[in-house]
Amino acid sequence: MQALSRLSWWLIRAQFTTRRAATLLSMLAVALGVALGYAIHLINDAALADFARAMKSVQGDPDAVIAARDSAGSVPLATLNAIARDPAVLVIAAVIETRVRIDNARTPVTLIGIDVFSAAAVMPDLLPRHNEQAAAPNLFNGGVYASPALLAKLAQRAPDSDSGARPGRTLTLVRGEQQWPATLAGDLPAARPDDLLLVADIAWVQERFGPVDAVSEGRVRLAPDSDLATWRKKWAQQLPAGLLIRVADDDSARVSNLSRAYRVNLNVLALVALLTGAFLVFATQLTSVAQRSTQFALLGVLGLSPRMRLLQVLLEGLAIGVPGALLGLGLGYALAVAFTRLLGGDLGGGYFAGSAPPIIPLPAPALVFLALGCLASLAGASYPAYLNRMQPLAQALKTGFAQQSHADTARATLPRLRLPLFLALAALALAQLPPLFALPLAGYAAIALVLVAGIASAPLLTQLLFGWLSAQALPAPQRIALQNVAQAPLMAQVAASGLIVSFALTASMVIMVSSFRVAVDQWLDHVLPAPLYLRSKATPLPQDLLAALAQPDAPFTRVERMANASLIIDPQRPQVALLVREIDRRDPAARLPVTGPLLAPPATTPAVWISEPMAEIYRLAPGQTLRLPLLGREIEVFIGGVWRDYGRQFGAVVISRQDYQQLGGDFQPTDLALWPRPGEEAHASAWLAPWADQYGLEVADSAEIRRLSLSIFDKSFAVTYALEAAAMLIGLFGLAVTLAASVWLRARELATLGALGFDRRMLSRAVMLEGALIATVGVLIGLACGVGIGAILTHVVNPQAFHWRMALAIPWAALVTGAAITLAAAVLASRHAARQATRLPVAQVLASAQ
Repeated sequence: MQALSRLSWWLIRAQFTTRRAATLLSMLAVALGVALGYAIHLINDAALADFARAMKSVQGDPDAVIAARDSAGSVPLATLNAIARDPAVLVIAAVIETRVRIDNARTPVTLIGIDVFSAAAVMPDLLPRHNEQAAAPNLFNGGVYASPALLAKLAQRAPDSDSGARPGRTLTLVRGEQQWPATLAGDLPAARPDDLLLVADIAWVQERFGPVDAVSEGRVRLAPDSDLATWRKKWAQQLPAGLLIRVADDDSARVSNLSRAYRVNLNVLALVALLTGAFLVFATQLTSVAQRSTQFALLGVLGLSPRMRLLQVLLEGLAIGVPGALLGLGLGYALAVAFTRLLGGDLGGGYFAGSAPPIIPLPAPALVFLALGCLASLAGASYPAYLNRMQPLAQALKTGFAQQSHADTARATLPRLRLPLFLALAALALAQLPPLFALPLAGYAAIALVLVAGIASAPLLTQLLFGWLSAQALPAPQRIALQNVAQAPLMAQVAASGLIVSFALTASMVIMVSSFRVAVDQWLDHVLPAPLYLRSKATPLPQDLLAALAQPDAPFTRVERMANASLIIDPQRPQVALLVREIDRRDPAARLPVTGPLLAPPATTPAVWISEPMAEIYRLAPGQTLRLPLLGREIEVFIGGVWRDYGRQFGAVVISRQDYQQLGGDFQPTDLALWPRPGEEAHASAWLAPWADQYGLEVADSAEIRRLSLSIFDKSFAVTYALEAAAMLIGLFGLAVTLAASVWLRARELATLGALGFDRRMLSRAVMLEGALIATVGVLIGLACGVGIGAILTHVVNPQAFHWRMALAIPWAALVTGAAITLAAAVLASRHAARQATRLPVAQVLASAQ
């Protein structure tokens, strides 16, 4: 056993010494696949943990939360008092949470009103620290307390003033027409570094901003012997329809669902990169087996069993996978840190905007990705190991590695034709299936089958295309190259397969992103009809501005007011946006990009129009009625139609201002769409400027909003572009290694040609042409597979994962340019194999063939 162990390690060291470049490239390929997957995992975990910490910092650690299901609603104090009398309730902390501006700054902050005695038991991070040395009121007589991040911002706004962020400074808190001159009394020492918070006594907040007889939430801590599930079920049956009980599991599920589909998509792309790396390991190990076939045959004659020969090749593959995976873990950590700094914890997806969480690696996930890298390497080495085991010893001793003959290849043409057709039909069938566990798992399986179908079709296309070309009257070097590719030896198929996978992935993502971008561009045309827009970032617009806009001297021909709120349909899903619009319920298509039939609502029933994500997530359709949690109660509304929305992934509901006010809602506009008088655009902007400065409002024209929206769109796909580049790089590495392997496999053939008069230039051109032909096969099949996968991504994965629908838009110019660049890179990669072909020792090779 010890002798076998020494032999095994000697063979591994020999492989690393003789095939240093190919082995290092294989390690790098495994490292890239592991690094991308591990980086995405680290960023996801860090972002979710950071978001959970942010929620806990503000919400505390209650057993349950009593809240309204719509953001405009509230929890009556009478309801909280009834719950507080329950013996199972230890304490209930009432909270009022609202958004205010400080001295009309452009960015609103969160103002939280608390009862300090109950908050100490439930929300200790919100307890204020009073500054005893400052002549300032305390929490109970009008003092407010700011988080460290907010204090830093206040100091930046008044850099020349010593009292900019000191206790005792007077702040004016503004919400719409309501104002509260408050005094800064201290800080919130336990608040997170990036939280912009103000805390005040709940009675003072209630007096100035309301509601008078209600609060935003009641955060409940149960007695130690109480069962949460039983208590929740009991009170859920007694609460009014407009209220709900939310527990910690609901919050965790909701946070996870925010970016779940985005995370899964990125992980699938990372696994494809790892799969492409397995192809490179396959090429390296197959080359190694081919080069040492005589050595393995000799060892077999001397007593090394077929099983031991198989295990030896697998062990060599593992020797590539372990250091490659370890390198990938380190590289993945570095990428995770870099991506969070550049793109944030959501990788540009827009789920946790502004978050750059700390990256903290844990042992268990690192071991999982280490195992994935090793499995990929073992998978790549498995078929070469099998071939090594099955090699006839006598033939290997005489002629070296045995390849499949042209006659065997020709006889296999019919089965090879059936297999791609069967796989394509299976992929088409899977693409019709609905999502599983709210994820497009069948769509991912269909993508995998398309890739396998493309790989399986490579030998057939090679035979048909290059077999015909090789029969034409061509110079000898070109004819030899064509005949070699036409016979489709194993190494040519491997090289084409790696390129098929990498180019198909790249082409499909280009198609999907292009389709999405075209759709977003067209959608922006519809949703941005006005030249100017004004918004207040979710706080009500001042009434004096609205009154001034209604005056005859205002330089606008039309003003459209909008209000935004949110609803909780399912406690474990993200909130649904509620958009109150000045819209004609008889003609909603005039302001909404409607995608299907429009149904006239009954005269006595409020009408709503739901977005495509809303229809997908909650399985709704026009003509149905929906019990909508609105204004503190459940209201039955009629779904008049579905409209396209690329701005709110988790659903949106549009209701007309008329219906909203008839239901008792207080319409407080937060956004305006403005149409200046013809020729007075500059005057209109100047007219709005003093109002924007006075109240901290944002004014932007439609072109600026379009540029910002498309910039955010491009940023959200930055990681996707990195994955595409990695896959293409691995595919080209695979081509270079595989072509070099084919040179070694055909050493006798090339040496014979050299003996017959082929000079080095002719051999070099023949090998480079062979590389170009293999790359052409790979790119053509990859392009076809890419179009198919792009269609699946656009029409299956996007609707099922992100609930967005769009038309397929294929950017042929970009794809053709990419194909040309790939072919040029493949020709350059084949130069390495061409140089090896010209360095073959002709006499030595021919002598060994005797």
